[in-house]
Amino acid sequence: MLKKLIVVLVLVFAFKGCTRDDICPDGTATTPKLLVIFKNVAIPEDRKKVVGLSVETDYENSVLVLGRTETDSIALPLNTNSDTTKYRFIRTTITGIDTVVNIDKVMFLYKRQDLYVNRACGFKAVFNDLESKLEEEPGDGNWIKNVITERTTVNDENKAHIVMLH
Repeated sequence: MLKKLIVVLVLVFAFKGCTRDDICPDGTATTPKLLVIFKNVAIPEDRKKVVGLSVETDYENSVLVLGRTETDSIALPLNTNSDTTKYRFIRTTITGIDTVVNIDKVMFLYKRQDLYVNRACGFKAVFNDLESKLEEEPGDGNWIKNVITERTTVNDENKAHIVMLH
């Protein structure tokens, strides 16, 4: 009987210390990712998939963010500790016996703003005054022909922020 009482008391005190706002619920807005869509340079209204796309950070210790895939849109995290994020967009084309790797560097500049969500979720970052820069001069060697900033505030993931024409 004493053991049952001790178990009940331990359970009561364990659950009494946990309140609803100690857990960040699913669906709570957190730091949004940058949405990028790829479009046809010849017909800018039409989406165009990139075949063999990989994306990695463009820093000394680069990190692979997206492995080789075929897609017309991606979501990328922005650096919450800096006002810039640099990525290498890599297109790998395999034709017959040749493998052609084409790397374009894009830098995103913004101003960070931390917003308090609640006690359980903490803070989220919003990115304002977004700018995008293709670091290499457009030309025959670049597979990305133009980078267009569609939305200058990254505060949700509802619509594209960046359009890349290729």
